[in-house]
Amino acid sequence: MNIPQDLESRCNLYSSQFDLVVSMFDDYASDDHALNESTDALESFLTQKEPHNDEYRYSILNQYMLSQTLGKANQHGNLLQNYGAVLPPQTRQVFEHWVAHPAFYLAFKIVERKKKDLFEIVDLLTDARYLFSSPGLDSMQDKRETRNATYVAVMLDNGLCLQSAGMIHYGSLLADDIVFTCRLFDADLYAKAGLDGVLKEYPQVFYYWDNISIIPSITLKDAEMLIHMAYVDEVDYDFQRPFWSIESKEGATQYMLQEADEAMVEQYGHSFLLEQPGLYNFRIFKLKQRWLIFAFAADAFSLLCRIVGHPGTEPLVRLSIPLALQLEKDHPMPWQPFKLVGEEDDEDLDEDEAVKSADEREIAALDRVMGRYIEALNNGKDFNVEKEARKAGVDAELVQEFITQMHKTIAKYSYNVPREEKQFELDGWPVPPASQRRDFADDLYDSSLFLLDEADELIERFHGYTQDRYRQEVKEEGLIGCIEDLFVKEFEDETLGYTSLNTLLWIILNLGEKPLLVRSLALEAFKLFPLLHRAYEFNVYVELVSKVVFKCFIQTSLCSVAERPRGEKRTRGLYTIQASPMLRTLISPIAYSV
Repeated sequence: MNIPQDLESRCNLYSSQFDLVVSMFDDYASDDHALNESTDALESFLTQKEPHNDEYRYSILNQYMLSQTLGKANQHGNLLQNYGAVLPPQTRQVFEHWVAHPAFYLAFKIVERKKKDLFEIVDLLTDARYLFSSPGLDSMQDKRETRNATYVAVMLDNGLCLQSAGMIHYGSLLADDIVFTCRLFDADLYAKAGLDGVLKEYPQVFYYWDNISIIPSITLKDAEMLIHMAYVDEVDYDFQRPFWSIESKEGATQYMLQEADEAMVEQYGHSFLLEQPGLYNFRIFKLKQRWLIFAFAADAFSLLCRIVGHPGTEPLVRLSIPLALQLEKDHPMPWQPFKLVGEEDDEDLDEDEAVKSADEREIAALDRVMGRYIEALNNGKDFNVEKEARKAGVDAELVQEFITQMHKTIAKYSYNVPREEKQFELDGWPVPPASQRRDFADDLYDSSLFLLDEADELIERFHGYTQDRYRQEVKEEGLIGCIEDLFVKEFEDETLGYTSLNTLLWIILNLGEKPLLVRSLALEAFKLFPLLHRAYEFNVYVELVSKVVFKCFIQTSLCSVAERPRGEKRTRGLYTIQASPMLRTLISPIAYSV
């Protein structure tokens, strides 16, 4: 029997044969003593790291088995001899193809969504492009934290495109993060067999990557905070205390910039980098063989290279800070024996260092209080400064001062409503606390904000209002999916689109039948989400929102207007809309406790 040549049928065939082929390998693997030992070791590692996450442990173990069986299928051709005579023809053809093309690990990003469940992807390390059929990846685009991420998966080639086996890992890893991790675990193996070879041999890597998967990239003053570092043979610079803290251990020395002296400021100028050097972690390590220049951002690294006499030095690596902090808990890093984060016993310190250690404990206690304050703030809960400070053993006035400074910093990055726009502000709607705002970037079908009711009667009413213009789209995507696709595709980024759509619906539906200015809706979204005013100038955003509201809500009769907006009224959002009974039935807000 011939293998189908159209992509959809080919994918369906290979998916249907997957379980049977895997079961053949499982029978073989059960007698593989070395594989059983390595699986037991992985299970022990995962149980230690994730003792209460059974589902995660199972998923990693299952993926490891797939990588050791389908991923080494070319080493198991004798299975075909044992099973070939009894296999159905198509199963045999699929098996033969996978023996010739073993499964492999791929780190990738999405280039383009070709259609539902089908993507063009690009290898993060080689720039090679592939077609990838994956309902799982498609559904991952419905959630902000898994949308347009970096992904890693075991891939199977079916001759027309790739399909994945097991879980799809996601995160914000950069190519340098992946390369650094692979070389840290086994540089020789990475040089010989690349990412695929390292992940098949060291599946523990996934624990470190998955553990930071929901941590977004860190920015400061609009600059991405990444570890930049490079080795040099010599450093001819006089590190003067107290401007530099100096620590030596195990034959190595660390120099950390604490404060810029007058000469440094005079030579390199006033800048935030030198005003707050601690934020950028300016460090020089004198190691046994060479020196390591280290900083937390590109500008900081460049400045530090100039300070110590190595201008123009290119960083060897740009590394995620959360990843580095995870890895250094268990693995020797290039700055060994020092730690980016760590504690020492007071008994091992001299008097000056013991005082410093006590100060660090006070700072740690203050950090814990501020952490509880931020949690309360994010969840819209009250916070008793006196009580929490007393519980942590820190001064309440100091806590209050930090809270004040934090709010000043927040205010700097918040949208400051101009005087002429204040007349358009809305009140009376339930403003969600910070902890719940992340839900506003999700797909409506996966929403925790709304209840949906796609009754057949509502769908037919929609088709009547729109004269069947979207019948095919509704058939493929559902009514809700059709509406959000119309809305979101007008934005340059899906997260901006989903955030805007959810915010507009949240306000409109919580205020019932009240007529609302489109400009007011745009203003409230702009105030609530800094990502919007980082992406758009306000009047540009208003015009975009007005355009999509007209297209998605007015022309579809999901919202009504007193009169059809034209000209400046339309571009400036100076017209009111009301949620129609159909929209209020189709989508209803879930009340927040705020």
